[in-house]
Amino acid sequence: MWKTLVLSDIEHEHLVAEISHGDQFLFLLDREQGRESLCINFPKQDGTPGARILLSEFIEKLQASANNLCR
Repeated sequence: MWKTLVLSDIEHEHLVAEISHGDQFLFLLDREQGRESLCINFPKQDGTPGARILLSEFIEKLQASANNLCR
């Protein structure tokens, strides 16, 4: 079951969205660089934030990888 929690985290100036599946937190979406620059952030194994990636770039690479697998 997918869950989305939109909140205002004290570590961020803007709203963030935590995305989970079941009880597992998967990633965080933020718009720290503005509404047009959504970023995705996957946590490290210790739970601390990992590298921020532009969501549009992540989706592009994910789609390209899926297309390559389906060849």
